[in-house]
Amino acid sequence: MRRSLGDGWSVELSGSWKRETTDDGVTRWHVPGRAMRAGPGPSWRCADGADIIASLDAEMPPNPTAKVGEGGRDGVGHRAAWLYHRDDGFELYGFTFVDGAYRETVFAGADTADLDWAFDAWRSVARSDDA
Repeated sequence: MRRSLGDGWSVELSGSWKRETTDDGVTRWHVPGRAMRAGPGPSWRCADGADIIASLDAEMPPNPTAKVGEGGRDGVGHRAAWLYHRDDGFELYGFTFVDGAYRETVFAGADTADLDWAFDAWRSVARSDDA
């Protein structure tokens, strides 16, 4: 089911996710063993997506398990993600760029063998007028 992340952004999350919205503009969704949060990325002036990704890479925690970058499709300029395995599961930090704006998302799960849902959700983040 497509769920709103605010400001015209949405994500596809299957199942009975529960939504929480905080005062800081960050939207949180969760089900047992899985969670995600999303918020707007800071404004970047005079920089393209590739420059922003390079800057983000310098700011991300060290030693990711994997880094992924993908060209755009379906109205998305491009995407970038950093995966971290933790003692209690994993976190996937994702960024989706559309028309000079981007959305930062973090997907977390307790089962490190079950990453597909997080990558599928990250790839589903899009901007649309009806979200």
